[in-house]
Order: sequence, then structure tokens, then C-alpha cells
Amino acid sequence: MSGILGRLVGRRRRPSLGRRESLSACPWRAPVVRTVDRPDGGAIVTVQAPCGRVQRLLTGAATHERTYGLDRYGREVLEACDGRRTVRNIVDRFAAAHKVSLAEAQKAVAAFLRTLVSKGLIVMEVRRPRRGRA
Repeated sequence: MSGILGRLVGRRRRPSLGRRESLSACPWRAPVVRTVDRPDGGAIVTVQAPCGRVQRLLTGAATHERTYGLDRYGREVLEACDGRRTVRNIVDRFAAAHKVSLAEAQKAVAAFLRTLVSKGLIVMEVRRPRRGRA
């Protein structure tokens, strides 16, 4: 929700990131991820996800496993998410390795990183510049 209705309900919009901040973010692989190699160069990735309220009541478990299949390009991007490389660095390496334009690589890698975040496979660390004290 946004605008007046959002304020009435008490939800706040997250501040949006600019292009420069987004490209300087550092993605980290979630520590709960397990990776199994596939013969085609891809990987099977498993993550522990928290159970919803109903599932906890029915099973008594706090977490469950979710498994995702990645092709070799997805695996390459996931493995680059080490917390040291920025999104810009990952995009540059992807563009050079696969001989695509920076714009194409940026669009594809950014979309895939959003998917990885939504699935809980990575987290993004945004390093905002510090402002000087007045």
C-alpha cells in the first residue's frame, strides 16, 4: 500500500535504491544453502525455509527444505554471490564471459538476483555512503 491508505494502515514504503546504490550492493549466499552438482554444469540448490503458521501446527516443524534447479548460467551467478563482489562486478564478469552487452547482462543478472532474493537463496548488503556530521 502506498499514499494515504498506506499511512493510515501503518505500512511504510521501503526507500528505493538508485541505480548506483543497486549496482554497488554485495549479494551473499544464504548460509543455509546446500548445492549438488548436475552433469550439465547446473546445480540443485536446497535451502531451509521457515514454515508458515499452519504448516507448523500440522507438522510441528519450524523449517522445511525447498529445492531449486539452476542451469549453468544461474549457478555461475549464484557462486559469484560471495559478499565481496558487487552486483556491478558480477554483471561485468558475466558480460565478458558470455560476450553480451553490459545492458543485456545487467538486465538478466539483476532479474535473476531479484529471483534469488525472493527465494531466500541470497541476501543483498547495501552499503550506503556515510554522511558527515554537522
